[in-house]
Amino acid sequence: MTKLSPLGLVSALLAFSPSFALAQIRGSATFTGNDHTGGTCSLFNYTLPAGISGTGIGPSNWATGGKCGSCLQVRGPNGSTKVMVVDSCPSCLENRLNLSEDAFVKIADKADGIVDVEFDVVSCGLNSPLIIRNKIGTSRWFFSMQVLNANYPVTDLEVSADDNRTWESTVRQDYNFFEKEDKSGFGKDRVSVRVSCSNGNQVIIPNVSMESEVQIVAPVNC
Repeated sequence: MTKLSPLGLVSALLAFSPSFALAQIRGSATFTGNDHTGGTCSLFNYTLPAGISGTGIGPSNWATGGKCGSCLQVRGPNGSTKVMVVDSCPSCLENRLNLSEDAFVKIADKADGIVDVEFDVVSCGLNSPLIIRNKIGTSRWFFSMQVLNANYPVTDLEVSADDNRTWESTVRQDYNFFEKEDKSGFGKDRVSVRVSCSNGNQVIIPNVSMESEVQIVAPVNC
């Protein structure tokens, strides 16, 4: 069962000059089933936002899990739809998307099987805040944390174990959890977490428990 952190957390959104701009990509799309929870991005117990379906993404755009949770606007022969990257597609050709079936039928006829598309990374457009979640086994001796529900791609997750005086970066794993490079912890039961997004904004969440499977809903998104 998911455990919730104590109330009273304070979160700050630090705004910088946005520099978020990604080129439109020409590629292709096919489709698979609609279940997003078993994908490489580890989005178990996470409900996709209303109006957003899931997609797998091929090796040329996977970025070692760096696109997990990102939203793409996909344009096909019959229309356009917004999807969230929920899985990798190791067998996909360059710039290939493996859309969920419900997304594919919004842009093409199901009988087509594979179609040409254009897509780019866009804001998910969520009014709800981002979420951070500890992996099972997380403790003061082992750090593993996931960011969910971010409006823009998450570029970095840093941790402070000394009341925000210094920050240490973590490394995003293929399975979409951020961990210390040496697979250890920060030696504290509570830390501050700073999440950076591709639009230049950061969210700081203090007093985060290092207890296994703790989930925290921040008051803001990036």
